[in-house]
Amino acid sequence: MNRVANNSKRFELPGSKAHYAPSKPFLIKHIRLELKPDLNEGSINAREDIEITANSEKVRSIVLDAAELKIARVMLGEQELNFKHVDERLRIELPRELKEGENVKITIEYSAKPRKGLHFIKPDEHYPKRRLQAWTQGESIYSKYWFVCIDHPDIRFTSEMIVDVPDGFTAVSNGRLVRVEDNGSYKRYHWLEECGHPAYLTSLAIGRFRELRDEYNGVELLYYVPEDMVDYAELSFANTKDMMRFFEEYTGVKYPYSKYAQVTVDDFIYGGMENINATTLTVETLHDKRAHIDFTSDHLVAHELAHQWFGDLVTCRDWQHIWLNESFATYFEALYWLHSRGEDEFNYYIMQYANEYFEEYSKRYARPIVTNVYKHPDDLFDRHAYEKGACVLHMLRCMIGDKQFRRAIKHYLERFRLSNAESEEFRRCCEDATGYSLQEFFEQWLYRAGHPELKIKVDYNHDTSMLNINIAQVQSIDEGKPFIFPLDVHIVSRDGKREEIMLNIEAKEQSMHIPLKYEPMYISIDPLNKLPLKKIVELKIDKHMLIAMLKHGNTVERINAARALANTTMDSDDVINALREAIVSDAFWGVAAEAAKALASIKGEKAYSALTSIVESIKHPKARRAVVRAIGEFAREDSIQLLNRIVQSDESYYVQAEAVLAIGKSKSKKALPYLMGSLQIRSHNEVVRASAMAAFGEVRDEFSIPVLIDHTRLGEHNRVREAATLALSKYAKGNEKVVDHLIQLLRDHWFRVRINAIKALAEAQEQKALRDLEWVASNDIDARVRRVAEEAIITIREATQVPKELAQMREEVERLKGMSRDMMSRLDMLEREIKSS
Repeated sequence: MNRVANNSKRFELPGSKAHYAPSKPFLIKHIRLELKPDLNEGSINAREDIEITANSEKVRSIVLDAAELKIARVMLGEQELNFKHVDERLRIELPRELKEGENVKITIEYSAKPRKGLHFIKPDEHYPKRRLQAWTQGESIYSKYWFVCIDHPDIRFTSEMIVDVPDGFTAVSNGRLVRVEDNGSYKRYHWLEECGHPAYLTSLAIGRFRELRDEYNGVELLYYVPEDMVDYAELSFANTKDMMRFFEEYTGVKYPYSKYAQVTVDDFIYGGMENINATTLTVETLHDKRAHIDFTSDHLVAHELAHQWFGDLVTCRDWQHIWLNESFATYFEALYWLHSRGEDEFNYYIMQYANEYFEEYSKRYARPIVTNVYKHPDDLFDRHAYEKGACVLHMLRCMIGDKQFRRAIKHYLERFRLSNAESEEFRRCCEDATGYSLQEFFEQWLYRAGHPELKIKVDYNHDTSMLNINIAQVQSIDEGKPFIFPLDVHIVSRDGKREEIMLNIEAKEQSMHIPLKYEPMYISIDPLNKLPLKKIVELKIDKHMLIAMLKHGNTVERINAARALANTTMDSDDVINALREAIVSDAFWGVAAEAAKALASIKGEKAYSALTSIVESIKHPKARRAVVRAIGEFAREDSIQLLNRIVQSDESYYVQAEAVLAIGKSKSKKALPYLMGSLQIRSHNEVVRASAMAAFGEVRDEFSIPVLIDHTRLGEHNRVREAATLALSKYAKGNEKVVDHLIQLLRDHWFRVRINAIKALAEAQEQKALRDLEWVASNDIDARVRRVAEEAIITIREATQVPKELAQMREEVERLKGMSRDMMSRLDMLEREIKSS
């Protein structure tokens, strides 16, 4: 569906084009892979059988995806076939035409040293303790780098994986384990997947794993973790059974496979990947009891498990519909939070989703959730596809009701079971199951970019006993075309009674005048967060109403009140005291966090004192972390000692990390010894030392430069290297040594270091880096890196264009001034001539 946003923040990069699902003159029914990997060399030798069925008349050749594979020969039985392998396409000539429905089995022998798709991890001089592993990552179109296929989500096939691994290693793949043969120096694993799936969901993971077993309702649950991290497995995976039970009950559809494996691997390039019944997870999700104070794997585990229904059982037909996979898994992750943590946590979860989308919208681009115009499918895996889409599903559920939503989900999953779907097919399933007409809803929230940005003014007129509400939509996208949506307003009296009103918002600006015999305690806009994609950019309302809402409202209202008070720019005692009290006393940590953020926005001595006086007594680690972060926003040298006490004594790694960053934000040279000391603190995923890198960037002292450069070196934890690289952005402008080092990091082995080097150069608007960035944009192996490089090039060029345009404007002003002076001179001469005559 080719719908392009009318917006200056372009998602579509040069070279973007409309993409469509491929034609299917033949179908792949089954792929059987025999692999002999060399873990040390990072290579494979393979034999692949592909069973094909003609899907049209007169099929004489077949074209498959095969990227960077060295094809040795192609066979049909004993007969060798002619083939051409050009770029990433393998064209095989058949000895005769196939009739529609006719089957053949083609055998391909090949070798490869994959740069994508199949990743080999091994120790080296910089990381001698790194584990020897191999694992796959097929999404979006990377399976073609390790086996021949049609690398598109609409092509489904059953599969077999037969792989030889050294003795002591385990190979995990999709489906059921048929057998393991012990051949002395190596073992042969044979896995069989009998449910059809796209190529990108094909999985293989090889390593020295400890296998842990469990069972739920006849489903075999398998957990594979490194041998030295077995003790951490339960903290990460204990809730898997409860999640599976919840998803089954909520969707009305049983978990569709006989087993579910979760495999943790090193240096994984995502948090997780939902390969069919064999999810791969980053080893960084494993954690100790101390980290478990305020870190959980449940987000990740729930998300990837939800994909077994949304993405695996039913797969998007084309990448433009990727929200059917990602938005759904993201929303069902949140629904599990509702089930396991309750309404408050769930509502805040959705609010945070909206914030993450808003950030991408404001800093990068806007696009419709469903669009087929892009450069690479990886471009679509963004905050629009995940968080914004999850918010859209939340709005749909709020609109039609939970019972109807569940009925629609069940109908959709059963209708497209083990097949592929498009967005419009999901809409029709919803309409069939509920009776609602949803075309307008889908058109507005899925096929249109942006969201409503609102300026709201609320006041009560005592003389007329009238409540006046003015709502203006001020978004610029689509030439300011208004969104249409219902908006709940609650009027709360001083005795706690609620009057509920639903406003139908249809115009760019609307005013409502509501007769009201009493002055309300407070007015609440969208009190249940049914419309998370509204962004209130200005709320004019009496501060006493906001304070009352902060004290007496529901959780959503209390969070909204804290956020609104952050924009009052008033450090009056009543505002400060109300926010301080919310931090200390509110039953939900999210309210405390928002109140702390509000005090940081208000600034002033009173707000600072409120925060520093309570920070060490806050019990909830996430609330405490927010207070520490807020203290850092004041950038005060006199906070260093307090913050360092927290670094030295707090039980939470993540509060420690926040305190280290806050010390750096003091901008004081006195912070440097404390930051150097924090480099000795080891923590989960090195979060403390990574925060120290960011803190060195905040100090803006030349002392920090060699420290940061040193911590980008190979041998450091990747999290530390990433943070050090990004922190160098604070020192890059005008510093040739830093710029040269960042340019070197553009070719680093770790993709996130490369991304952060690009961001640092873009922030410095460094023209010297343009040639290297252009190389990255054209040649980097990772599509995500290429995109960030292209965005950086645009940023740098636009920044350098502005001075030219300013110079032209100055020249024009001077020219006009000259013309003005000339005209005034002529007028003066004319006036003198008139007087003399």
